[in-house]
Amino acid sequence: MMNAALHFLSVEVRGLQKVVYVLAACALLSSILALVRDRLLAAAFGASTTLDLYYAAFRIPDLIFVGIGALVSVYILIPELVRRSDDEQRKYIDTIIVGFLILSVVSAAVAALFAPFFLARLFPQFTLEGHLPQLVTLTRIILLQPLLLGFSNILAAITQSRQRYILYAVSPLLYNLGIIFGVVVLYPLWGASGLVWGVVAGAGLHASVQVPAVIRDGFLRRLPQLWDWGALLRTSSVSVPRALALSMNQITFLGLAALAGSLTSGSIAIFMFSYNLQAVPLSIIGASYSVAAFPTLALALSKGQREEFIAHIAQAARYVFFWSLPVIALIIVLRAHIVRVILGSGAFDWTDTRLTAAALALLALSLAAQSVTLLIVRGYYAAGRTFVPFIVSLGMMVGTLGLATFFVSVVHNETLLRAMQILLRVEDLQGTAVLTLVFAFSLLSIIGAVVLIFHFEYRFQGFLSRIIRALGESIVAAFAAGVGAYIILIVVGPLTFASTTLSILSRGILAGAFGILMAGIAYYLAGSREFNETLEAVRGHIPFVKLPHGVVPITSSAEETNPMITQ
Repeated sequence: MMNAALHFLSVEVRGLQKVVYVLAACALLSSILALVRDRLLAAAFGASTTLDLYYAAFRIPDLIFVGIGALVSVYILIPELVRRSDDEQRKYIDTIIVGFLILSVVSAAVAALFAPFFLARLFPQFTLEGHLPQLVTLTRIILLQPLLLGFSNILAAITQSRQRYILYAVSPLLYNLGIIFGVVVLYPLWGASGLVWGVVAGAGLHASVQVPAVIRDGFLRRLPQLWDWGALLRTSSVSVPRALALSMNQITFLGLAALAGSLTSGSIAIFMFSYNLQAVPLSIIGASYSVAAFPTLALALSKGQREEFIAHIAQAARYVFFWSLPVIALIIVLRAHIVRVILGSGAFDWTDTRLTAAALALLALSLAAQSVTLLIVRGYYAAGRTFVPFIVSLGMMVGTLGLATFFVSVVHNETLLRAMQILLRVEDLQGTAVLTLVFAFSLLSIIGAVVLIFHFEYRFQGFLSRIIRALGESIVAAFAAGVGAYIILIVVGPLTFASTTLSILSRGILAGAFGILMAGIAYYLAGSREFNETLEAVRGHIPFVKLPHGVVPITSSAEETNPMITQ
C-alpha cells in the first residue's frame, strides 16, 4: 500500500497545464489545511500570550532559513542540474548538501547560543513578564526547521528536474499536517513545546516524502562528500542577491513582531491570523501566476525575444488585476464573515474576531500590490537583474519599520488610530494599536509595487500600455462586487456574536455570490478580454499547450513561501 502511494506521488507530470492543475490543486488543499491549523490554534488559545510566544519563536529561525535556504533554492539548483550529466549531478548535489549542512548547523548553533540575548532585546515586554525562558526554548526547538526545509529544497530540485510535481506539491500538505498533529496531540502532552515539535515534525515530513524517489534516482546512496568547492562558491555567489532580498522581507516581519510584542497581549496573534487569511488568495492568485509565468519569461529572454517577454508578463499582470481587485472588495465587505467562519470557535472571542477582521481589511488593500510584486520580481529574475528586487525590498523594509515605529510612538495621540477605529468600526475595542502596524505594512507594499511597476516600465517599455485598460476594468468590477455584496448584507441583516456559524456562512456565500455576479456583469459590459478568455477556458476552447523541449516549470521554493502561511 505504501509502495503504491509512493509510486503514484512519483509519477512524472508533463505539459504546462497539467503542471499548473497539479500545483493549484495541492496549493488549494494546503491552504485549506493551513486554515484548519489556524482554526485549531484560535479555538485553543484565542489571541493570547501563548500564541504571541509561539509566533515570535519563528522569527529568528525563519530569518536564518531564508538567508541560507535561498542558497539552495530550486531557482538556482535546477539550472545547474539540467546542464550536468547524471554522475556530475550526483557529485554536485553531494557538494551542495555538505556545504548547506555546515552552514546551517553553524548558524543554528550560534543562534541557539545567543538566543537569550537577541530575544530579550527584540521582545522586552516578554522579558518583563517572565516569558523569556519559554520563548528561548521554543526558538531553539524551531531552529531545527531551517535545516530540514533547506534539505527539502535540495531534494525538490531533483524532484522537479524529473517532472515529479505531485511529489513536491504534497510536501506542504504534510508540513501542515505535522503542525496540526502538534496542536491536537503533542500540545496536550508537552504544552507549548509540543506545538513547535509539531512544526519540526512537519518540516521532517516535508523533506522525507521526497527521499525514496530521490534515492531511486541514484542520489543519497552514499555519504555525501564535498567534491567541488568551486561549484559551491559559484552557486552561493549567484544566489546572494536573492537571499538578501528575501532576508529583507523576514527582517520586516521580525521588526513588526517585535513592535506588536510591545502592544496589548495577543497583538502578534492578531497580525498573524489576518496575514494568514489574506495569504490564501495571495498564494492562489499572485504566487500561481508568477510561478507559472517564470519559465516562459526566462525562455523568451534566452532567445532574445524582448517583445514576447513584455507581452507574457503583461498578460500575467492583467490576470492578477482581473482576479485580485474584485477579491479585495469582497474581503473588505465580508471580512467579519470570513474571520468568524474560519477562526470563530473556542477561545477566539468576538473581540478577537473584530480585530482580526479589521486587520484583514487593511491587509487586503495591498493584495493586488503584493501579487504584482511577486510577478515583476520573477520578471527581474528571468532577466538576470536580481539587484533591483533587493534594493526595492530594502527600501520597503526600512519604510515599513520606520512608519510602524512612528505610528506606535504617536499612538497615544490617537489621531490616526481614532480615524482607523471609526472607519473599521472597532472604536469600542481595546488592542486596536496593532492596526497601525498592519496599515504600515500594507501602505509600503503598495508603494513598493508602484516603484517596481514604473522601474519595470523604464527598463522594458510598453508594459504599462498593455495593462492600463485591464486595471481600469478591474477597478470598476471591484466596485460593482463590493456594492453588490454590501447590498445583500443590508438586506439579510447585521452580523452579531450570537449569529450561528451556519447563518454567517449562508449570508457570506449569498453576498459573495451576488458580488461575483455583479463583477462578472461589469466585466462583460466593459468587454474585458480576460473575462472572455476565462469563459473560453471554462468551455474548454483553449488548447492544451506543451512545454518547449528542455523547459522545466519551477514551483515556489520553500524559503520563498509566504512567511506566515508556513507557521
